[in-house]
Amino acid sequence: MKTQARVVVIGGGAIGVSVAYHLAKYGWEDVVLIEKHELTSGSTWMAAGNCSFFHGNYYCTQVNMKSIEIYQGLEAETGQSVGWHTTGSIRTADNPGRMEELGYIYSMNRCLGLDVDWMSPEKMKEMHPLMNTDGIIGGLYWPDDGDVDPNGITMAMSIGAKKHGAEINTHTQVTGIDRTASGEWLVHTDKGDVTCEYVVNAAGLWAPEVARMVGLEIPSIAGEHTHILFEAIDAVDSHDTYLPLVRDPDRSIYIRQEMDSLILGLYESKVKQWNPKGVPWDYAQTELQPDIDHIADFIEHGIHRFPIMGETGFKHVTDGPITYTPNGDPLVGPAYPLKNFFHACGYSFGITQAGGIGHYLAGWIMNGEPEIDLWPVDSRRYGSYANWAYNHEKIEDTYPRLYAIICPNDWRDAARPNRTAPIYEYQKQAGAVFGDYYGWECPNYFTDNTADKRETPGWKRNNTNAYVDAECKHVMEHAGILDLSRFAKTRITGPGAEAWLNTLTCQKVPVRDGRIALSPMLDHNGNFKSDMTITRIRDNDYFCVTASVGKRHDQHWLMENLPADGSVCMEDVTYKLGCLVIAGPKSREVLAKACYDDVSNEAFAFGTSREIYVGRVKCRVNRMNYVGELGYEIFHPIESQISVFQSLMAAGEAHDLKMFGMYAMDSMRLEKGYLAWKSEMNVHHTPLETNVAWTVKMDKDFIGKAGLEKQKAEGVPRQLVCLVCEADDADPWGYNPIFNGEEIVGMTSSGGYGHRTDKSIALGYVPPALAAPGTRLDVEVLGKRLAAEVVAMPLYDPKNERMKA
Repeated sequence: MKTQARVVVIGGGAIGVSVAYHLAKYGWEDVVLIEKHELTSGSTWMAAGNCSFFHGNYYCTQVNMKSIEIYQGLEAETGQSVGWHTTGSIRTADNPGRMEELGYIYSMNRCLGLDVDWMSPEKMKEMHPLMNTDGIIGGLYWPDDGDVDPNGITMAMSIGAKKHGAEINTHTQVTGIDRTASGEWLVHTDKGDVTCEYVVNAAGLWAPEVARMVGLEIPSIAGEHTHILFEAIDAVDSHDTYLPLVRDPDRSIYIRQEMDSLILGLYESKVKQWNPKGVPWDYAQTELQPDIDHIADFIEHGIHRFPIMGETGFKHVTDGPITYTPNGDPLVGPAYPLKNFFHACGYSFGITQAGGIGHYLAGWIMNGEPEIDLWPVDSRRYGSYANWAYNHEKIEDTYPRLYAIICPNDWRDAARPNRTAPIYEYQKQAGAVFGDYYGWECPNYFTDNTADKRETPGWKRNNTNAYVDAECKHVMEHAGILDLSRFAKTRITGPGAEAWLNTLTCQKVPVRDGRIALSPMLDHNGNFKSDMTITRIRDNDYFCVTASVGKRHDQHWLMENLPADGSVCMEDVTYKLGCLVIAGPKSREVLAKACYDDVSNEAFAFGTSREIYVGRVKCRVNRMNYVGELGYEIFHPIESQISVFQSLMAAGEAHDLKMFGMYAMDSMRLEKGYLAWKSEMNVHHTPLETNVAWTVKMDKDFIGKAGLEKQKAEGVPRQLVCLVCEADDADPWGYNPIFNGEEIVGMTSSGGYGHRTDKSIALGYVPPALAAPGTRLDVEVLGKRLAAEVVAMPLYDPKNERMKA
């Protein structure tokens, strides 16, 4: 075994082998893979091998697409059979909510150019004669889906990896990982040590143990999964073509052909966690004892959908462990707060994504940036709250809901509440209905406490609409208060702070005390990395605020770019400071009564920051907000939040100050055309394509400048626009195709209903030639095309008179 390597990949399942294969294939030398047993000894050996284009997320669908592309070419490249069958797949629906979900998936898939079509129950029966279609109202069909041999693809990629120079070591166990004085990683094994620049944790069932070797806790726990192979079925064997895979998500089952029979896979109502506190190191390729009583109801579901299985015996019941994370999606990418340590673990659908994630993660490691936006699977999407106990509770809810209807507002109760602001009880008393955002309980909307508060999730406007409408219009006419304590907050100090921050953002860092700047951070290609506001407190002292969900992502980027000379210090103050926002035409009067200072427009202009006593508490007050009304962000010591809140509410009583929630904020930001991180601002877009191009200052050096210069020289390929859609009860949510005639010319990035303007709104990217206000286009929502018109941004208060009043 080598003692020096560029990268060590830990884990010899389909994921780890794929990462090693792609790193070697794309030109990295000294790639070493370490596996404690034989390849495929973890979860890979028992996988069913289904490969589908279906995923609820746009970018994860691209990973699936890349996997299928790779698998179909592996045999020709390596000579190893991978057992690929193109069978097509059907996904059924037996209720309107499921049909809405499929409508969203259909439209999103069309953005990606996938071959997908609607299917009637009659057509399903024709395509799969053994299927009972009773109760089904429709579905989708992907003709290019298929299945693969998990062992075959892993062995093929291992052959390819070795062909390109990678070293694969089996029966070699990692025993520890240390950091050397020079900053390299030292991977200890029972066969010797390897010093390397990069480590990839692709250890599957053992990924938590490997993470603990470097001081990390990751939310990944093993659970048992069962699939059943039936005895030979003559009607299957005699069929002249491969039968399509069928997923019946409303019964939480899938059925596909395997040789002359059928396989039934299922996700039962309660997961059986397996060695949740740590999988034994000596486990390998051993089947677990199946619990037929535990899965009996779902076997009945399978027999209902395919009655012939009720006439057939079991040939083999496979019960084995696979890993689960809090939301069922894997943990991929840089491991916060470490340098050059990556995760590729937590997979419950590993074969579906192994090829694709190996490709994309290899590119991420080699180039420093992902080729597509992998935020939906980024391990940094979880904070410290996502510990073992959190996941232990969460996957009890996640596993039985793996086939639940996907919709954007389905807030689950498991492992909640977790992190609450001090005014949480006041919010509850006011009728708050909460969502969880990066572990924080945040009000989505407020009710009058007399009606059923629970949201009815779905893709159409629902029972929250009236509440959100009232909140938006109240903020527009009076004043509202919003808790945004969850903001990620970082203090940057030191003699090199100003110069360093100027390299991190395309905007110029404020040079006067009390000034605030909207300061996008870009990656090395010039695409959006993060959205940040920088407030200059004093010389060499800056207060930076970013999105709460991006806390680890953004602070990791800052940490990785800190100068080595110690001239810049970085302090995370997220949990030390709360933030209350007051907004609306009466907000100045509320603040004036609550504080001991002059807050007139002349004394406290828009875009400035001051230290002000609010009641008895010294606060940092920024005159700006995300809703487009006169307003203030009031940052305060978190332990004093109740005092600040009470002072504001008492001062606001005469001005009808009321609390409002996240749904109202998002509605109002759409009307103002304010960009959202990982919607409008992601790795596929630059500021030059948006309405924040004014933040780009090309007369200084900054990360991403060369990328912007290149784009300016070549011409900006697309432009962010605001579209008003002729919608009835279903608004765009994002990832909706935008049509010009019969041609798909763009895609929405986010959308919803604007309650102050009473319009259905979408933000999205189109060619510049179609970006002029008045351009008529169509937006497809839930499979239905809606007429839409490009309008000038911002749609609400276009001259910003209300915000700057």
